[in-house]
Amino acid sequence: MTSFRNSLIGRRKLFQLGAYTGLATALKPAFRFRQAQADCTVDPCYGDRPASPAAALQALITGNRQWSTFAQSHPNEDAVRRECVFNHGQSPFAAIISCSDSRVPPELVFDQGIGDLFVARVAGNVATGTLSESLYYGTSHLCAGLIFVLGHSDCGAVKAAVASYPSHHLEFVKLLFPAVMEARRIVEQEGGDPNDPKLVVPIATKQNVLDVVRDLRNSSFFKPMVDNGTLLIAGGVYDLGTYLVDVLIQ
Repeated sequence: MTSFRNSLIGRRKLFQLGAYTGLATALKPAFRFRQAQADCTVDPCYGDRPASPAAALQALITGNRQWSTFAQSHPNEDAVRRECVFNHGQSPFAAIISCSDSRVPPELVFDQGIGDLFVARVAGNVATGTLSESLYYGTSHLCAGLIFVLGHSDCGAVKAAVASYPSHHLEFVKLLFPAVMEARRIVEQEGGDPNDPKLVVPIATKQNVLDVVRDLRNSSFFKPMVDNGTLLIAGGVYDLGTYLVDVLIQ
């Protein structure tokens, strides 16, 4: 595991500079949304909202521990909360990009309620195009101070990418190939068989999370917010057997 975490991550070219330049120009007014909005920490619906990106991450970790021990608090689900977000709008403290897998619903896994999380889901939790734009909206306009990339064990998308590498007709599978390639290299470096899915899939799952986090951090959408400390981008993998999220990078 140490060699995995210390391995060099091959950066995927998910975000083409030209496309992002055009999108950033088109959406430039959105950067002013954060300044124009009222302070999210004193919003009438979010009095107990995490006050910083680090606190937002800790709230997710705490909620996941509650979920994993069947001690969920089921916050912000009552009639008062529902009416409040209807009248005053949403101000989620975290944006999540997760796999579409029905076994990994972010609001449940992190024990959060209505209006707490801004969630974008796609098979394989890869961030491209409209998903990146959705996350940008959640952070620049809705004041989410954290983006969390959530992978999970036994991911069908990752297994498909490992089984079909290096060719597949579905785009979301092909986007996982760089993580598969790096995982195969790591397995071989550690003396394992790079053709053994049992060895490659878990590492590819983690590698994909690390790749997406680093791609998002360096994209023109999010880098200014990361650099000025208003946004934290982190990621981890949810274990279907233990119900715990292993935070890989923060």
